[in-house]
Amino acid sequence: MPPTAPPHLRNPLLAAPIATLGATLGVTLGAAALAAVLATAPPPAAAQPPPAGTGPTLAVEDTMHTEVPEVLVRAPRVTLDEILDRVARGEARRDSALKDVSFTATFRLVRNPDTEKSAQLFLEQVVRVYRKKPDKVRAVTLRRWEAKPSKKQGGETIEFSPSTEEEVVNFAFKPEARREYRYHIEGRDLLGDHLIYRIAFEPRSRVGEPEPGGLVWVDTRDFVIVREELDFSQSPAPLILKGIDRAVIERQQVDGHWVLRRILMRARFTVPIPRFGRAFDIAIQYNDYQINQGIDDAVFAKVAKP
Repeated sequence: MPPTAPPHLRNPLLAAPIATLGATLGVTLGAAALAAVLATAPPPAAAQPPPAGTGPTLAVEDTMHTEVPEVLVRAPRVTLDEILDRVARGEARRDSALKDVSFTATFRLVRNPDTEKSAQLFLEQVVRVYRKKPDKVRAVTLRRWEAKPSKKQGGETIEFSPSTEEEVVNFAFKPEARREYRYHIEGRDLLGDHLIYRIAFEPRSRVGEPEPGGLVWVDTRDFVIVREELDFSQSPAPLILKGIDRAVIERQQVDGHWVLRRILMRARFTVPIPRFGRAFDIAIQYNDYQINQGIDDAVFAKVAKP
């Protein structure tokens, strides 16, 4: 993300999912042809009733009906404020249960993703990340590939925060953020034996730095956010970025803990950039998690440069 982005979005590892279209043209043509044949065919002869006593009489219409009695539910419905309180507590519990975490992050950047002919993998970097509370973090580059390596390249790596809070997911659902956003329940989905809330949010004010709105999926088993879609009505850096189409963030459950699975984003430049083109996709995949394994402090010791 550009430097002008808000703190929770400074990491530009956010891609719009590709929509698929299906066509049923063959079915449509088949129906039209059948209609034409029926239109030119002579009308069938009127059916004559069978002689009495020659066979069973078939019912023309179904006369069987069933009814389910209404059930009056007297339990009070959970309010939106209570749901938001539970989400804040659920996210806090999720973070407090993490003492140290290590994972592998695969970062990919694709330039000109609009068409298959011009789309090109521009950069791929694989990083092993170690985090330990309260403030230790280390990222070690395992592999880096670049289509057009820069002459100034010197073993750069992606920076990660030492925090396990994952603010990129819950920034709008912290208790202190409640006065900055509006919320409403978009829908409720039953998944197995538990409920998923879809909650939409948007900034109360458009003054100042542009903040995104979006939609989150909340799993009511733990009241944590398991998926988030961000909507940028304004570009976070209008001089450079024309806009961000959409950002998608997903979590996964590893050893009973909800952690990041992937972050996707597509953005467009105001003018073509020599090395990047007019648009780019950024994706980061998280895997190979090890949670609360007791990372040695020596892992975070500074390595002397040769």
